[in-house]
Amino acid sequence: MLAVKLLGGALIVGAGGLVARFLVRAERHRLAVLDEWIGLILYIRGQIDCYLTPLDVILSHLPPHLCQTHGGGRCTNSLDERYQATAPALGAEARELLGGFLREIGDGYREEQLRRCDYYLSALGKVRQALGNELPSRLRLCTTLCLCMAIGATILLW
Repeated sequence: MLAVKLLGGALIVGAGGLVARFLVRAERHRLAVLDEWIGLILYIRGQIDCYLTPLDVILSHLPPHLCQTHGGGRCTNSLDERYQATAPALGAEARELLGGFLREIGDGYREEQLRRCDYYLSALGKVRQALGNELPSRLRLCTTLCLCMAIGATILLW
């Protein structure tokens, strides 16, 4: 009987560890998706600044490291498709900023588009810095809560 209880307790704590691992991966994924968007906006800004390339041409000739997305998993030439694929992983503030970027980019003069890119890069950089600063504490919190709940459930079921 004791062996069954120990095995059951180990399974519950193991499940808590797996949930903690899943949540830690999701937190890191949020930061990676935001980094991808910042990299893409930097690339778009560079193409507009140096070559005056239209947005549809920029998106059709993306380099491989910018082509794949964490959210969609496949290369897409549409910013809207990329946004829809990655939106669940982003926070509300980042979603709002990227929605504004998608509405404003692609029309207007070169200087206006560069100012828009600079504004959104700055704003997303602040969001990224805040996420990066709170990431270690969020990872510890996810891990601690999951494991404590699993250990508590094990004790209650003992």
